[in-house]
Amino acid sequence: MARLHKEYNQFNGKLVLTKKRKESLLGSRDSLRTKIENYFKEEKSDELQPTFEMQGSFEMNTVVNPIIEYDDDENAIRKYDLDDGVCFIEIEGEDNRKEISTWHDLVYNAVNDHTGNESIRKATCVRVVFSDGHNVDLPIRYINDGDSELAHRSEGWIISEPKEFSDWFNAKANKKIQIRRLVRYAKGWKNYRQLTNNNLKFPSGFEMAILITENYQEDDFDDNSFRLTMSAVLEKLNDKFECKRPTTPTDDDLFESYSEIRRNDFLNELEKLVDACNKADEEDNFKTASEYLRSNIFGERFPLGKDESSKQKSSRKSSLIGVPLAPKPYAE
Repeated sequence: MARLHKEYNQFNGKLVLTKKRKESLLGSRDSLRTKIENYFKEEKSDELQPTFEMQGSFEMNTVVNPIIEYDDDENAIRKYDLDDGVCFIEIEGEDNRKEISTWHDLVYNAVNDHTGNESIRKATCVRVVFSDGHNVDLPIRYINDGDSELAHRSEGWIISEPKEFSDWFNAKANKKIQIRRLVRYAKGWKNYRQLTNNNLKFPSGFEMAILITENYQEDDFDDNSFRLTMSAVLEKLNDKFECKRPTTPTDDDLFESYSEIRRNDFLNELEKLVDACNKADEEDNFKTASEYLRSNIFGERFPLGKDESSKQKSSRKSSLIGVPLAPKPYAE
């Protein structure tokens, strides 16, 4: 069989953020933090002053480079999505909780003119969209006596402990770093499939991280680990379609609100993914194996393997055994 571990790792290299890109995105976050801080100091000095808590995939190091899209003027659009919690921590013994709409209005007013684009009022956050397509979501949380609640515009106050989840994930992924790569591969698959079919709506990156972490199958080769892990996810969801939150509020089924159409669409896409991974695993030619994954799975960002069989590669390696390597000019 043609092991595609090298190709998967090259794919990961295309997905993972560079240091320069991270700094650019964090610059957007920091500019919004300054904007919000200044607004509350100058306009609402008598109110609780905000603090901030980065959350989501940035804290988990699973952010991926999205496939570049282009607007009508051929400007590159890069749809990164960051989450930066705006937290109002109550002074001990006091209760200055406001109406949810009031909190949202305050944060919205603070950032609305920041990028030249009108900010978006969402149920769970205020979204600020930048000119190159990336956005920063600003969920609003009220914290009193250690209890953290999200200001949800339609569902009211919801218990929310995002740091608890990122700590849970990072504890798992720091022990098995392969998990982070698998989450990135799944996000790369999600990005490509949703871009080629606008009707598809995959689970969130948060939900995908839970599914992969809880069904993780370790292997020395990333192609095999990803194949076995996603097969385990498919088997689990076919048995019972649910995704339980592992942290507060525990046992919250994140798939509970999924429509039957969304459920079936995702299971169908997952079956196609597992089938393509199995075909690639059974294939002896590296180029053919990689083509199974490029076609309707990862797209052309996934590297094309060499047009040779695993037997040819093994034979070529064997012929080099015992042949002395030329010394490198910089060797000590």
